[in-house]
Amino acid sequence: MKRKMLLIAMVVACAAIATSGSYAYFVTQDRVHNVITSDSVDIEVEHWLDTNEGLVPYPAEPIQVMPGITVKKVVTVKNKEAESFIRAKYELLMKDAEGRVLELTSEEVAEKVQVVMNQTDWVRKTDDSEWWYYKHGVATDASTNPMFTGISFDGANITNEYQNCTVEMKVKAQAVQTANNGNSAVEATGWPAN
Repeated sequence: MKRKMLLIAMVVACAAIATSGSYAYFVTQDRVHNVITSDSVDIEVEHWLDTNEGLVPYPAEPIQVMPGITVKKVVTVKNKEAESFIRAKYELLMKDAEGRVLELTSEEVAEKVQVVMNQTDWVRKTDDSEWWYYKHGVATDASTNPMFTGISFDGANITNEYQNCTVEMKVKAQAVQTANNGNSAVEATGWPAN
């Protein structure tokens, strides 16, 4: 009888061990803390004047011009953070002597003032005539090649009615990260709305 009890106790103990092992196998859990980070994107539009001494920051005061000349204004975009694709656009506004914007279409302004674009490094998408896309990714702390290298004032189309007028250029640029985002700015996705 003692043997029977011992045998029953051993069977019950084995069953208990097997059951608790199986239970532990099916209900074990572990907590893992994952940290996911993403790169940041930060750019700055740089305005330069090309002089005999090289590029210098574009002056804050207006430059006096005459019809028929080209101001050697250069615009680049500096990337301050993770490698990025960059696109940019510009707008030209003509203002009268009192600073009021003249009611001219962009085509009428383009007849009088032409921007000397760098079409080697900057391209347009076929479905987007507003933005210029830089062909290359821009590394951290690097700048694009110039978007344009000058602004020409057409002597034949700038008549006396435009005396004392000013031309204001506004440049806007946007960037998206290059990582996992296509092979060029034209292919990239995630561009902010205009």
